[in-house]
Amino acid sequence: MKTCLAVLLCLSLVLASCETPVAAPSAYTVQAIKSTGPGDGSEAPVRIKLSSAGNLAEADLSSIVAYVKIAAKREATKQQALVAQQRAQAIAARMSPATRAQTRYIAVETVRSSASFQTQPGVYVEGGTPVAGPAPRFERSVMIFDTQRQTLVGNSVYDINGTPAVGSTAKFETYTARYVGGGG
Repeated sequence: MKTCLAVLLCLSLVLASCETPVAAPSAYTVQAIKSTGPGDGSEAPVRIKLSSAGNLAEADLSSIVAYVKIAAKREATKQQALVAQQRAQAIAARMSPATRAQTRYIAVETVRSSASFQTQPGVYVEGGTPVAGPAPRFERSVMIFDTQRQTLVGNSVYDINGTPAVGSTAKFETYTARYVGGGG
C-alpha cells in the first residue's frame, strides 16, 4: 500500500508540472513596433521588439531579408563582369574590417543586360519563358561579389525587379547578399 501511495504521489507531481506548457525556445511575442522617423522617401525605418521565455530581442529592417524578383539569369558579358568587379572592390575597400567580416556577399549593380536573348543568352527566365527573343522587362542587372575572397561569385548576372533598398539584405538564388547598388 505504501508503494502504491508513493507511485501515485510521484505521478501527481509529474502531471502537475505538465499543466503549464513551456513556450518553444524559438517562439517570439511581438512587444512593440515603432517607427523611428522619416526614411529615405520609400519607407520609414522601423524597430521591432520581440520577446520569448527569458529573452528580449530588437530588430530593424537591416535584419530582414528582402524579396528580389529575378526576371532572368544570364552569363555576364566581359564588360558587366569588369564593371561589377571594379565597383565591388571599391565598395569593399570602404567597408570596415568588422563590416566586411559580417558581410560575406554583396550584390552590386552592373551594366544593364541586353534587351534581347539573341545578343546575351539567358540561363534562367522567370515563369519558364523560352530563352529566346526579347528578354522580360527588368529594373537592374546585378552580380554577387565575395568580400572575403575579393572576387565575383561565378559569372552570372541577375536581371531583377523589385530593387531592394541600398544596405538591405536580399536573397539571390542560394546567396544572401547585402545590396549596395552601384556604389556611387
